[in-house]
Amino acid sequence: MIPIYRILRALIISSLILACIFVPVLAADHVVAPSGAEFSSIQDAIDWSSSGDTVRVQSGTYVENVRIGKKISLVGIDSGNGIPIIEPGGKGDAIQILADGCTVDGFTIQNTEMSSGIRIESDNNIVRNNILRNNGQGISLVSAQKNTISSNEITQNNKYGISLESSSDNRIEQNTVQKNTVGITLDGTSLANLIIRNNFLNNQNVISQSPTSVWSSPLAYSYTYLGQKVESRMGNYWKDYQGRDQNGDGIGDIPYVVSVGTIRNGIGGSGQNVLDEFPLMDPRDYYTGVILAGTSPGLKPTTAPQTPTVTPVTTMPVPSRTITSTTSSAPNPPLTLPRILPNVPVITIVLFFLLVILIIAAVVMHFRREKQESSPGGSTSNPVVARATSLLKTAISRIPSPVTILETKTRPDENTLVSPHPSATDQKNYFPRELENKYTEIMFVGRGGIAWVFSAIRKTDGVRVAVKIPISFDEVTGKCFLNEIAAWETLGHPNIVEVTAVNILPIPYVEMEFVPGSLEAIEKPLPVWKAVHLITGVVDGLRYAHEHGFIHRDIKPHNILLTEDLVPKITDWGMSKVLAADIKKSSIAGFSLSYAAPEQVSPTEFGRTDERTDIYQLGVVFYELVTGSLPFGGESIVEVGNAILRDPPIPPSEYNPDAEAVEKIILKCLEKNPSDRYSSAAELLAALQGYLDEDDD
Repeated sequence: MIPIYRILRALIISSLILACIFVPVLAADHVVAPSGAEFSSIQDAIDWSSSGDTVRVQSGTYVENVRIGKKISLVGIDSGNGIPIIEPGGKGDAIQILADGCTVDGFTIQNTEMSSGIRIESDNNIVRNNILRNNGQGISLVSAQKNTISSNEITQNNKYGISLESSSDNRIEQNTVQKNTVGITLDGTSLANLIIRNNFLNNQNVISQSPTSVWSSPLAYSYTYLGQKVESRMGNYWKDYQGRDQNGDGIGDIPYVVSVGTIRNGIGGSGQNVLDEFPLMDPRDYYTGVILAGTSPGLKPTTAPQTPTVTPVTTMPVPSRTITSTTSSAPNPPLTLPRILPNVPVITIVLFFLLVILIIAAVVMHFRREKQESSPGGSTSNPVVARATSLLKTAISRIPSPVTILETKTRPDENTLVSPHPSATDQKNYFPRELENKYTEIMFVGRGGIAWVFSAIRKTDGVRVAVKIPISFDEVTGKCFLNEIAAWETLGHPNIVEVTAVNILPIPYVEMEFVPGSLEAIEKPLPVWKAVHLITGVVDGLRYAHEHGFIHRDIKPHNILLTEDLVPKITDWGMSKVLAADIKKSSIAGFSLSYAAPEQVSPTEFGRTDERTDIYQLGVVFYELVTGSLPFGGESIVEVGNAILRDPPIPPSEYNPDAEAVEKIILKCLEKNPSDRYSSAAELLAALQGYLDEDDD
């Protein structure tokens, strides 16, 4: 009879052979960090990885050139100190993609001098969510096909933001390309590329010799523009576009000329102008809720419609928009394995568990033989079995687990968050334990007045809200906080941020609607009609507040938030300092000097603050929106204060000739003497309505 250990030995060796032949290599994750991780060099991690692996790079600055020669997903992770930075020190391309099917996502790539931030020489790659600045070229594609370049910020590069050489069928979408010498360049052999919904704000936006690349979407989109729901094809935003928008859909009435004629020797050259037929009137952020027309939000069509013919380009086919469905119409096969392993091949699972069983059996037999050998007359251990066991253990240790659990921290450690006495440097990340049963997905936003500001999802209904927590919990702060918020809570108007909850238990906090943008963040100057649209909403909110006995006294762009539909909402009704206990007479002593009224700077000369103070401050904001400058400035606080009290403002039309239409309104708001201004917000609203009526005519 054959001894049992010999049978086991044969099974072990056979299993090892089967594992090497049949077990597919499973994709693995590798972590790179400046210290304490699997790798400290991105290139080392790539060299060690297998095709299909993901390399996750944590926060830090990596001084190296990265060369991707195999199918890799290179993903930047903000582990607490910002997205990772790749800075090769001016020597060569920062990232060179030579393999097909790679992804580069979530990096700042900078300071390559005359080389490229990312150079792509392969096909079917995805480059997204990166910042590329101070390079020779931001992203260059050389003999590259069917790549997707999306949602990148490409700025301040010495030559080009994006460059295409002999590269075709690429999709370049939703990038912000600004402050580069040239925004985008295509040579005559770069064909049938689709370039849509990008922002181009450069010294020269485009140099194109490509006769067949397309600059506006072949399909229509549904979107909201300045509160109006619209359907249209969409091109790009061009800073130097001079057209108008008569119907208010946010699309220019005349095309933007990308190139005059085509290169005579170019492939498919027709001698016609190449156009962006649907240029955007404003940067992409003004167009919200963008989806393909005829689809529901969050869903994609299961098939891509045929691409319509683009008028200026007739000699080459327009690339179709390939949209992959997230669902399948085919019935799902019956599940015979636990749902925890839905994507792992059956043979992998069977062999994995077979190897585990054999290891257990081998260990049991090993101890039994040792016991036998320790007795008198026992034989010596068999080196072949020992070697097979060692090889088996090594093989098992190198087989990735069928289930990979990725732990990516997007918030500080829980102990840091809930510490009852956070340090001064850590307070900005502090969210009280007592409120964690009310909210989830808590993210630090910033500081507002005397409070830390967080955005969070309310657990009761899944709505995102803003939560303000007082920085200190002393008695004086608590009273100020609650007195003024109690006043704010009584205001209900579409142009005033809504307070949804106020309480002192379990700790003082205020919950309000979450508004993502602000007037401070938008690029100025604005077109006059757009500035009037925004100011009119703010004035209507002030009119309501004044009629209910409230004066803001700190109107400035930072305190005017903007919804995704560009609806202005006034916030911070007294988050700074409360002087009066009576809710109906609440007033704020704190103000921002650049936006302060003369009566705030010198009350003895100009009297007490009242509703006309808000009108003056709104006049300063209005002035800034149409000119891009403040009406009064200086090198010191004293100079600014004296200018507010004594100097007349420079007429807005000297900065922007189009502002002449609203110049009288702005200058009347900025009168030094309150009695010379509009007497009420309602009167100012009527003046603005007069402008709007004239504009309609």
